[in-house]
Amino acid sequence: MFLNLLKAEFAILLQNCELAPSKQKLAHQINHVLGREAHHLAKLIPNLASILGLESNSIIHDEGCTNAQRRLQYLLCRFVEVISSTFAATVTLCLDDLQWADSASIAAVNQLLLIGGIASQHAKFFFLGCYREGETDKCDSLWKTLCNNDLVNARSTDVKLDCMDEETLTTMVSETLCLLPRLTRSLSSIIYRKTKGNPLFVSQLMISLDKEGLLRPSLSRRRWEWDNEKVQCQKLPDDVAMFFTNSIEALSEDVKASLCVLSCFGSSAETAFIKTLD
Repeated sequence: MFLNLLKAEFAILLQNCELAPSKQKLAHQINHVLGREAHHLAKLIPNLASILGLESNSIIHDEGCTNAQRRLQYLLCRFVEVISSTFAATVTLCLDDLQWADSASIAAVNQLLLIGGIASQHAKFFFLGCYREGETDKCDSLWKTLCNNDLVNARSTDVKLDCMDEETLTTMVSETLCLLPRLTRSLSSIIYRKTKGNPLFVSQLMISLDKEGLLRPSLSRRRWEWDNEKVQCQKLPDDVAMFFTNSIEALSEDVKASLCVLSCFGSSAETAFIKTLD
């Protein structure tokens, strides 16, 4: 999870020639703080090896550590601390769907909060974590672990995002279609009953209505129009997972085959590689 984020950031740092001074500054700080321990991170983040000027055959491959996971957590914490103290900008880590995170990832986040910068007066670190309540039994304990003010020397805020009420949804639909609320109330009422105000379902339902021609612009009337009865017949899945499953199933066989191949390469892939799948 973290390593994929770091790989992407270092790829940008390597490709942008204007960031060469920043690259040299970062390499100096990493070598100064981590020393040869940086080799363990370079094994997992190839772009870091390029920044440090390490050849593949010069990287230490020490497998004798009794607890490699704890060592990796420690190095990640020191690494984030180095980055946050080297650059003026605040290091921001944003992780979504934490309810599905494994225990190792949660432990790593916890260590970052405890050690990796925010307890230091000179570090600048901001963490934003998102999760859905009710997805797993561990959500409550997860949040208590990540935002325990007794353990973490930092301010934390718990922001709960509820579903929209019908009046808010009416306002959103009205502004989206550039029509008065009294004109869109019949449509927004149907959307609310179908989605219960869930923002994801609301947006996807409106996109679906547009694609299927049930929500369409009228050139003669110069406004959007719809058929309430046909909109009422639209079906929605009961949960987010089923919604995405149905969305993928609606794709062509070629696209689904390409997605299966891409899924084997993690959360991102090079554009050149994607073109070879065409």
